[in-house]
Amino acid sequence: MENGKWAQASETRGGAGSRRRALALMLGAGPWLPGALSAAGTGAPVRMAFSESLVSDVNLNDARAALQVLIQRIAQHANLTVELDPKVFETTEEILARVRKGLLDAVALNVIEFRQGADVLDSSQIVSEAGAAATEQYIIVVKRDGGIRRLGDLEGRRLYMLKTPKMCLAPAWLSIILDEGRCGPAEQFFASVTADSKSSRVVLPVFFGQAEACLTSKRGFDTMCELNPQVARDLQPLAASPPMVINFYVFRKTFQGAYRDKLLAAIGIVCQGAAGQQLSALFQFNALMVRDASCLASALSVVERAERVRSPRRGAEQPGRGRERD
Repeated sequence: MENGKWAQASETRGGAGSRRRALALMLGAGPWLPGALSAAGTGAPVRMAFSESLVSDVNLNDARAALQVLIQRIAQHANLTVELDPKVFETTEEILARVRKGLLDAVALNVIEFRQGADVLDSSQIVSEAGAAATEQYIIVVKRDGGIRRLGDLEGRRLYMLKTPKMCLAPAWLSIILDEGRCGPAEQFFASVTADSKSSRVVLPVFFGQAEACLTSKRGFDTMCELNPQVARDLQPLAASPPMVINFYVFRKTFQGAYRDKLLAAIGIVCQGAAGQQLSALFQFNALMVRDASCLASALSVVERAERVRSPRRGAEQPGRGRERD
């Protein structure tokens, strides 16, 4: 896994409920549009991009349709022309290369990608979901009566991990807490690590004794506990990450002025009014809001600490230096 991307997006992902799921995801994660959509505005277009790292288990045609609906509303409110590549979703490499060349004005990406482009991306205005939905928290869950009281008790045990776009920092956070407990890297510490994109297929193996622990989102685990009181009774968190802003929109540092102000104003009101309320009800999405750089502090700390954990390990594995256990 690189740049927080678990897998390449596929044109055929998703089942019968893919349209609603795709629309809900895109309205919550990134209103960027294929092609060139013109509003009544004149002058240079605002150029946007959407990272493919934010797409998982959805039908991309449905996702593109959802983005078109929302971006048309934003363009109308902002009175701007908005441009984006027809394929909509771009790789990390493409996005960062275009930002550095001044060919993109705003991008939707994850915090790992932001860290790679922090020299050209402006963290002073971060656009993310409003309220508690803006942050993600990771937890390691075990059985209450399973005899596991600390992280070291999981040595040689089986771990399931949730793999979704907002779980992109989970491997980094896991490497940090394993290093703090002097447990070594995950691939050596656990007997096996299995990834799945469904919360139920990550949590229930622990519930039924098919695995000793899982790494999942607190929000997903809380939902499962609400739906099934037995899960809440039999399972408990062993460790928890800080709440983190994972996915968001950010501007190029040199993109300043009236266009940027117009776009921010449109984002702020796009979910207001009767039409906005209908969108919110249909897609289970509340609102977007502008935050300052402090909202990224906990996530960036995890990225930076994980880099320090990996650095000595990489050095120890270089030819002629032998291999060390962290």
